[in-house]
Amino acid sequence: MQTARQGQLDGDGGEESGGMKGSVRFFKSIKVKLICYFILMTTMPILIVSNTAYNRGKRALNDRVTEKLTSIAELKKTQLSNWLQERLVDIGVLSTNKSLEVSFSNLLYLRQAFRSVERMKESEIGDVYYKRLSEYLGKLKEKFISCDEISMLDIENGEIVMSTTESNIGLVDGDYRYYLDVLGNKGLPFKDIHYSEYTKQVGMTLFGTMKRTDPITMEETDVINGIVTIRVNTNKAIGRLLQDWPGSGETGETLLVRRKGDQLQFLNNTRHRADTALTMSIPVNSIAPESFMLDEKEEGITRVVDHRGTEVLLAFRYLSPLKWGLIVKQDTSEAFKSIMELKNQVITLAIVSVFIIVVIVFALSHGITHPISRLVQGAHAIGKGNLGHRITINSEDEVGVLASEFNKMAEKLEGSYAGLEQKIRERTAQLRESEERYRESINLANDAIFTLDADSAQIVDLNKRAEELSGCVKNELHDKKIWEIVPEYDCEKTRQLWLMINETGSGMLDNVDCQHVDGGLTPTSISASVIEYGKRKTIQWICRDITERKKMELQLIQAERLAAVGELAAGVAHEVNNPLGGLQNFVKMMRKEPENISQNREFLDLMSEGLKRIEVIVKQLMAFSRPYSTHMSNHSLSEIVENSLRFVGHRIKERGISLEKELSLDLPEIYGDADNISQVIINIMVNALDSMPEGGSLTIKTGYCDFHSSSIQVAIADTGSGIPEEILGKIFNPFFTTKEMGSGLGLAISKRIIDDHNGNIVVKSNPGEGTTFYVCLPVRKVTVMT
Repeated sequence: MQTARQGQLDGDGGEESGGMKGSVRFFKSIKVKLICYFILMTTMPILIVSNTAYNRGKRALNDRVTEKLTSIAELKKTQLSNWLQERLVDIGVLSTNKSLEVSFSNLLYLRQAFRSVERMKESEIGDVYYKRLSEYLGKLKEKFISCDEISMLDIENGEIVMSTTESNIGLVDGDYRYYLDVLGNKGLPFKDIHYSEYTKQVGMTLFGTMKRTDPITMEETDVINGIVTIRVNTNKAIGRLLQDWPGSGETGETLLVRRKGDQLQFLNNTRHRADTALTMSIPVNSIAPESFMLDEKEEGITRVVDHRGTEVLLAFRYLSPLKWGLIVKQDTSEAFKSIMELKNQVITLAIVSVFIIVVIVFALSHGITHPISRLVQGAHAIGKGNLGHRITINSEDEVGVLASEFNKMAEKLEGSYAGLEQKIRERTAQLRESEERYRESINLANDAIFTLDADSAQIVDLNKRAEELSGCVKNELHDKKIWEIVPEYDCEKTRQLWLMINETGSGMLDNVDCQHVDGGLTPTSISASVIEYGKRKTIQWICRDITERKKMELQLIQAERLAAVGELAAGVAHEVNNPLGGLQNFVKMMRKEPENISQNREFLDLMSEGLKRIEVIVKQLMAFSRPYSTHMSNHSLSEIVENSLRFVGHRIKERGISLEKELSLDLPEIYGDADNISQVIINIMVNALDSMPEGGSLTIKTGYCDFHSSSIQVAIADTGSGIPEEILGKIFNPFFTTKEMGSGLGLAISKRIIDDHNGNIVVKSNPGEGTTFYVCLPVRKVTVMT
């Protein structure tokens, strides 16, 4: 008997920790040991030789790639310097061209005689000079590389008197004073790479002075009368020069950058993007040392992750005369492709060699360990409870003797196991009886009890009271989630309770309606907790009918409202008595002097106003006190605000108040009456306008509520006089008002509407600085996740 129990325990333990024990037995196997010893002895020399060869080849290829990228960086640095020198020669030649100086001097003389360039061109002689100079400039432009425009400016006011781009003639070059300052300080005559409003391109502007020249003697004077400029498209001029280098592959590229603080601004379009010139910047320390372009000697090569998030090999140089940085880079995946190919070749060779060795070793070890493997398999079968299994090994060596002893042990275990099974059947019957008693007690409970799958919230079982509450039997609710038996407006908070129970183990929720299949609703209070049966985790969801409690609460609310009616009646008497007293005084005075027609007319007008005042108070009182109908549906809060603004838009314009709107369009919908909510928003906006008689600013924002995470809000802020702290807590009381003609019911009605929507109104105000009303409304419509 003891032997049977031990065998059963061994079998259970093998199921629970089979993976761990299997791995231990694997490494203790004779066959594995033989294989490992043979493989180690034969593969270690191969692996050592392969690794040595690979490391040597890798170092050689790495040095070659680094040397190549360094050479390209030096080459591009030299080419850029040469290109700039050529452009400086171009502007020097152009600014000392005698024919151009004579033509410009004549044209400038004519321009000064007319009010505009257009007037000058309309004259016969002006048209002749203009056409000749225009043709000559066009020919010069064709000789210059990547020249977008040649223009000639009046030095007095910067006006473009002549240009190869006709639409720019007559415009004032806003940079002409910069040109004069640079030329006066004998700096390099060019404006660094920038976006030109005249060519609509990214480029450089080179410039030089033009001296007045006698048209007859061709003698040049010392008087400077103009500035000649060449606008060069750098993307065309140096784009190909930068990107064209041997062995660049598909990822190699050259970047021209300018340092601005701790940022590097791109001056050219990259190979991978065509819109980076002057529009893209990256931190200096992301690709180079912090001192790059601050220290002329800070040049080198490094391996970093670039602005694309790709690892690259990068060489950087500094062009000090231009204050440009030059970056030459290539993706490491391409730069070191030959290294990866070498690595793959070495690995392939090593794998093939090891594979051949392993096949040979397996063949040798199989013949040695096959009988032992059959013995191990038989032992595993017996250990798992298959006591009828027998090990068949016919050899007469030690392994054969061991197999015979195992077969004898299995026979003894088989006899003991039969008695153990009988005891297990008896214990199972007792457990089944206990389970039936528990189920009966659940079915007789007064509360509705649902059993849920903890992971999916699906209903897997329920008692009779739960069937009565939902109107469905167990099969009809099978695989339904618990929030599918409640109305739509309670779905989300029911789902949130399920999530909380999974985290904390238990939870409660009050005032949740359970929906019957016929549409009827039963208010319930929910108490739920996690219950584990073996390895299965479920949730016991108990719903208690609180209909009687709700009736008692309603009676208590009605009692409180009767008390409020008394307070309301006192307020009404106070509000109505004032106009009535005035009416009585006017009647007495009219009786004393019935012949005073002008006075009586004035009194009649005042009496009419008093009656209207009483009428307004009575109407607002009726609106405040009587039940009102609501049309509840799903609405966008931002759309309700937009519709409300239409009613007060004319007042805002009349009072010269500036309106700022920040309406979020991606907010979830609310479940409510759009007209009543609009009435609240309009009332608050009107109060805000009344607080700003001299003008001001009105700001309206929608977004998630600052005070309740499950709500959204509309915030209405003004810059008016504000509300004193001592009356801030009274503004929602009926008949409380600070306005001369106010009734004091507007905010009270608004508060009631928002309370009926289960929302809240929060007010923050600083006297003299303005007031902000936060109208918070809960999100009621939720899409149920299945």
